[in-house]
Amino acid sequence: MRVEVLDGPGAREAARLLAGFGAGLITVAVVARPGLAALVVGTRPDPAADAVVTPDSVARLWERRVEPFALRWAGLRIGRPGPPVLHDHDPDLPVVARRLLDRLRTGLARDGWTYDHIGSTAVPGLRAKPFIDLQVGVTALPVEGSPEDDLLAAAGFRPPTGVRPDAPGVHRDYERQPGLAPPESYRKRLYVRPDPVGPAILHVRLVGSPWWAETVRFRDLLRTDPAVLAAYQEMKERSAREHGGGDDYDHYTRAKSAFFTDLPRADLF
Repeated sequence: MRVEVLDGPGAREAARLLAGFGAGLITVAVVARPGLAALVVGTRPDPAADAVVTPDSVARLWERRVEPFALRWAGLRIGRPGPPVLHDHDPDLPVVARRLLDRLRTGLARDGWTYDHIGSTAVPGLRAKPFIDLQVGVTALPVEGSPEDDLLAAAGFRPPTGVRPDAPGVHRDYERQPGLAPPESYRKRLYVRPDPVGPAILHVRLVGSPWWAETVRFRDLLRTDPAVLAAYQEMKERSAREHGGGDDYDHYTRAKSAFFTDLPRADLF
């Protein structure tokens, strides 16, 4: 896993210490500006940095963040999601989302692609699981092992491990309105960034496909319509209570589907 340290006071010493801790698990480079890296570290505050350290705090950063991130990224440790637990809106998460999207936009550099922060963490005031949902709209879905997969892996995003083939939203989206679009347009790719401090889920969908558009439209609806926001929050809280006794997010995800199915009839979406 690639870690970049932004050049500055103490950067080379911090990089040396990180490389020593992570020999065989991470590669570390000192850079003027970040590229496609799973984690970017600064020795002074910088909007492009995921973390700020001094040489004295490198060991703590390694133990609490870099090592578990690298082990999960390499598939050497499987993270268990646990039951769905909703947290108050964290205003720092949209900042993290913008940073990750900027990194992807610069590193992928594909014409016609789109980059959005979607999901509940993109909506002020909405309680949510502490996972950042990102969406990249593509002109053609990347296949497994493609150059795009390699670039996303360099940025810390890997296909999820340990999920069932029929898990909702992994390989395709559900058809909210059957017959609205060709079945092929519901295919997608899903990636996870297993950073213990800022975990993110990346949805890769075809530009123009139903859910590529609907995720952004629904996010904007929640931001502007208090009634829909309240109804969605109540449904999420109820679903979390009903499915809070296990560690399977699939039941929670499926329980939310009825809300979206009802939206057309309520003339809300």
